[in-house]
Amino acid sequence: MNTLVNSGSADRAQLAALYSSSGSKSKAKTCFKQASKLDGKLSTVSQWHVLAPFISGKPEYDGDPLEAMGGIRTVADQRFNKKKVYHSELAVAGQISWMSYEQIENQPVEISPRIDWRDLISSLGSMAVTEWQGWAVGEISVNSEREDVSVQCLGVPAVLVDDHLLAGDVYMRNFYRSSVSLPQGIHTVYVRLRAKVKQVFQCTFGVQDQDFEVHQPTVVPDLVDGFLIAKHMPVAMRITNHSPMKWLNKVRFKSSSDVNGLAVDSGEEVNIAPGQTAIVPMYLSQDKDDSMDGCSDISLKVKILTSAGSKEVILSIRCRKKHESFIMTFRDHDASVQQAAVIQPYGSCDLLECRVILTLHGTGVQAQNQADSYKRMEEDEWIFGAEQAWVLAPTRHGAHNWEGPGSLTAITALKKLHQYTHDSNWPWPESNKAMQDEVIFAGHSMGGHGAWHLATHYPHLGKAVISMAGWNTKEEYGDSNTFFMFDISSSHTEPAVKNILEMCFSENDVDKLVSNLKGMPVLARIGADDRTVHPFFVRRMVRLLSEEDVDVTYSELKRKEHWWWDTLKTNDGGVMNDPEVRAFMNKHAASTGQSCPATDRGRCSSSPSVEQYTLTVFNPANGGYVHGFKILQQSVPLRKSTIVMTFENNLMKLSTTNVLTLSVDLPQGVSLVIDGSTISNLDNPATICANSTTWRICDVEKIGRTMETYGPARRLAEKPFIIVAGTQLATTKLRILQFAVYLSNQFLLTSDTAVSIIEDDDHMTTADGQNLIVIGNATENTLTETLLSSIPISQQDTGFRLDGCALSDVGVLTLAPNGRDHLALILMGTSPEALEDIIQLATPTIPPMARSPFSNMVPDFVITGPEFRRRGSGGYRCAGFWGNSWEYRQELASCIC
Repeated sequence: MNTLVNSGSADRAQLAALYSSSGSKSKAKTCFKQASKLDGKLSTVSQWHVLAPFISGKPEYDGDPLEAMGGIRTVADQRFNKKKVYHSELAVAGQISWMSYEQIENQPVEISPRIDWRDLISSLGSMAVTEWQGWAVGEISVNSEREDVSVQCLGVPAVLVDDHLLAGDVYMRNFYRSSVSLPQGIHTVYVRLRAKVKQVFQCTFGVQDQDFEVHQPTVVPDLVDGFLIAKHMPVAMRITNHSPMKWLNKVRFKSSSDVNGLAVDSGEEVNIAPGQTAIVPMYLSQDKDDSMDGCSDISLKVKILTSAGSKEVILSIRCRKKHESFIMTFRDHDASVQQAAVIQPYGSCDLLECRVILTLHGTGVQAQNQADSYKRMEEDEWIFGAEQAWVLAPTRHGAHNWEGPGSLTAITALKKLHQYTHDSNWPWPESNKAMQDEVIFAGHSMGGHGAWHLATHYPHLGKAVISMAGWNTKEEYGDSNTFFMFDISSSHTEPAVKNILEMCFSENDVDKLVSNLKGMPVLARIGADDRTVHPFFVRRMVRLLSEEDVDVTYSELKRKEHWWWDTLKTNDGGVMNDPEVRAFMNKHAASTGQSCPATDRGRCSSSPSVEQYTLTVFNPANGGYVHGFKILQQSVPLRKSTIVMTFENNLMKLSTTNVLTLSVDLPQGVSLVIDGSTISNLDNPATICANSTTWRICDVEKIGRTMETYGPARRLAEKPFIIVAGTQLATTKLRILQFAVYLSNQFLLTSDTAVSIIEDDDHMTTADGQNLIVIGNATENTLTETLLSSIPISQQDTGFRLDGCALSDVGVLTLAPNGRDHLALILMGTSPEALEDIIQLATPTIPPMARSPFSNMVPDFVITGPEFRRRGSGGYRCAGFWGNSWEYRQELASCIC
């Protein structure tokens, strides 16, 4: 463990001031000796100087008013001057000044600015006005010649120690610490505050006394009746390299004990960068001949071997009965290790194939609690799950809202359950298996939105939808994620930039996608007294669904709020599993009667002889298909696309808007007419492309950029990816590596993403065939020049050129192709400061919207200028999306080149 140092006292602060102002080396040395006797090798913060509050918006980075005065480093020189005032629209008379807070040992600091919040909320009509930003400044002193200092800041997204940018533990998960090597002397700590009404944070500092640390695993599979449910089950091992200068190499695992036939396997050896906390997958396997009878929890001792020595950790593994909920783990779409709770059907299904109730939890709810909410009591006995359906409750840490990475985790869990139950290692080969289509999408609150999201994006997988208290779009749900309301950047951001930023998340607005649900029965429920999610949102969805002729049942329960356990009588199943919900689930989970194949839905679910369906898509990258059609490419990327389908007898007629390329997979004997063009000699599956006024069969390999490489920037993290740090310039290589570690740690802290870091000289063997984050310009990173050759951004002696625009003093973030099916995200700048501006785009905001890096309003490319730090998005020189051939397109950019 780290050796933590007591908080500073007033005497110690005076001593620090004495040796910092001493002009004599001998006097300074004497002062350090005295400090060392009092505090040891490190003196920590005794007092925080706070300048707040300034208004702030919801984005990851809003403008900082202090940048107009030179930035926090300049303004902090005035922190002892209580008479110095600064302008803030939140305060009476529009003025605030520096405040002081004593740091009490091992206690958090609570900052509650004296603001009349009630008046602001009442007058301005929104809780969003309570979001504010500011800075806290403190000092630590290294009293020995040089020390590796451990830094942990809970409740804030980032912290600066001098010029070292370190990730904060914004979710207060309390396992993560950064490390930084500091010479003797006083070092200033700058904490960027982001809060709602009040800020609570806690920073601790210590002398690092261990090379690496293995944290207790939290993502661990259960045994079921004594068995692993698959041949190899992953465990997420979190390991911190505490050295700020040395790599931790050759990380691997082996069993130190043999219990119940269990053993561990490392897979490939992993290297961990200096200061990085990495999630390293470890696999559990089981020799079933050595497994024990019965079911009991076990402890397995695991040894972690590294280049810096070895350590042991005890892996606690639960054993659950077959009829109980259990945890399964799996490698996710991005190679991270995630988990889901599962309950098997308590009845039997035809051909032992059961549908799955894919149920999504709300904010703060554990996966197992979500699964166990499918319970009821009959004759004094609890019954868990469904008779003819699996209950699958996936989870993933972070503010994904079951969009983007959250939706992909849910779909991956569905595929993995299907794979596990059909695999030869499934312990009960004669029992029910899980289907991976005809899914019942369900969820509550945030999970209710998730049910809408999955059903509208993956309609080909859906059988039915049950959305409980689900909101429609985060930007309209109260003050959760207001779009340019009170932001600093609102005063500087032009409409063209706002349009580009809104295009980044419009695909998540489920109310714009309701046409995709036609043919899928829907149950929408909410408590009439719910004020967490007002019934307004569900009522709106019901109206829109009815307008699209969707089979929707609406239930607004009197005298019920956001959550309840008892609907009509005690223990009847409550919000998730009462008689109304069970009747709907049982009807659509039942494996008897007529079933509509997913690609043919609507043809057998509606009585008219002529049927019409509309597929609506904003981003084909995360979308399904209807009637065998999938949009691969849009005429104008990231704009609304529709396909209106009319089916009569054996003829399918399509009318398209903003569709350039389609994948087609139709039943045999069906003729196809698209926009008046008859497609003949169609072999299924096929790719067809628009050509002027006609459609033709085309080669998917030759059509350019498709859904696999569409943006926005967050799609980089939707596949396994690595970070490549540039090493070619001696003056910047260390800073670039620190930025790489900062990004990796933010991905882990906000979404439990497994990220590897390599240096550019190693890319020939490890960077091909996957997604990349490449840090450094063409002078700093060997990969950058080659990647830039595929897009209209080039590096020049004086800066960069975008199409016809010459740009100097800028930071650049841009997607580029890395082969046909993979992406690279290039982060670079004309200076280290400009590069840091780009890195700041990855810094999360506050919970519950502390999203993973680049996952919110970051399009295909962003170019920041000198005013970025002061104006936020109002300081963008340009932002936009690339075209289908990775070309610059004026209608997809905020600037004119």
